[in-house]
Amino acid sequence: MKKFTKALLATGLMTAAFAAQAQESSFSGNVALTTDYIYRGISQTSGGPAIQGGFDWAGDSGFYLGTWASSITFDDSIEIDYYGGFTGSLTDEVDYDIGFLYYDYPGMSSDDFLEFYGVLSYGGLSGSINYSDDFYAGSGKAWFYTLDYGFDLGNDFGLNLHYGFQDFDQNVFGTEDSYSEYNISLSKSYGGLDFSLMYTDTDLSKTNCGGSSDCSSTIVFTIGKSL
Repeated sequence: MKKFTKALLATGLMTAAFAAQAQESSFSGNVALTTDYIYRGISQTSGGPAIQGGFDWAGDSGFYLGTWASSITFDDSIEIDYYGGFTGSLTDEVDYDIGFLYYDYPGMSSDDFLEFYGVLSYGGLSGSINYSDDFYAGSGKAWFYTLDYGFDLGNDFGLNLHYGFQDFDQNVFGTEDSYSEYNISLSKSYGGLDFSLMYTDTDLSKTNCGGSSDCSSTIVFTIGKSL
């Protein structure tokens, strides 16, 4: 149970909008160092740092493919994600993104799982739904709902507000079959690098988090580079 709590949906920064609509086919990459790998409010590195990175291809039709990886502290200490999808516009102001994510834990294939997602966005506001028919480590069906709002503060500063609700078919955290997570993050681009400072928390108690502090509030600093 403690291991599962640490591993909960270890997907690394994957919430559904992986690729912006492209005007022409293009390849891109990214690399980052973070003080704590947080996914859906829960640390995947037991409060320690992580190195992360990935590659993306986006076509002029809106179709995209990519892969992303991160160091973790379970399942042989690495996670590799593969994803693909399609982005487009419903109106001049409403965009959509639909796709899939496959979570791969080399050496622990029984923990691998597949998830599908859909996103609608309007200006700085976006909402998403993720669904897995057989969640991490065979824990059954799961849904994840999000609501985000981003502000452009000028001078390459940005502020983002996030709320997420994770729901399961069965009790996963002690007596809990669902939980809420939220964060607020400030970002800044400078000198070709991207910096972010995030405060994150969940409504899970330490007891329901397997006795660990992985679900507790924390502040995370990340520095990244687009390639």
